[in-house]
Amino acid sequence: MTAKTWTGTAKAGLATVALIAVGAPVSQLLAQQPATTAAPAAAPADAAPVDQARIAKGRELFAGWSCTSCHSLADAGSSGDVGPHLDGGTLTEAFIVSRVTNGQGAMPSFGGQLTKEEIADVAYYIAHVSKK
Repeated sequence: MTAKTWTGTAKAGLATVALIAVGAPVSQLLAQQPATTAAPAAAPADAAPVDQARIAKGRELFAGWSCTSCHSLADAGSSGDVGPHLDGGTLTEAFIVSRVTNGQGAMPSFGGQLTKEEIADVAYYIAHVSKK
């Protein structure tokens, strides 16, 4: 073995010993640290509680006006396939109010048949139960 090879081997050996010497206490120190777990996310402070009376009224209207024949919504036990599936929580109340009031495509307008309050209750119902 040449002096140059020996020097390179010695340096590599010293580096390994140094890593072991420093690594062992560090790994012991880390092992002694308490495990951290993420705290569950808190509900936003401004989140309003769900109005169960409006949910019940919206559910009643959804079934009574045969929305179930065209739309699927798990909470209503409906599996209609003419209109879009409503589960998944992607529709806003404002969008639902607009679509129920004005209709579009195969969706008829209910603006002249339901009151604004009834339409708002249906929208509230769909927007809240579709997020489950």
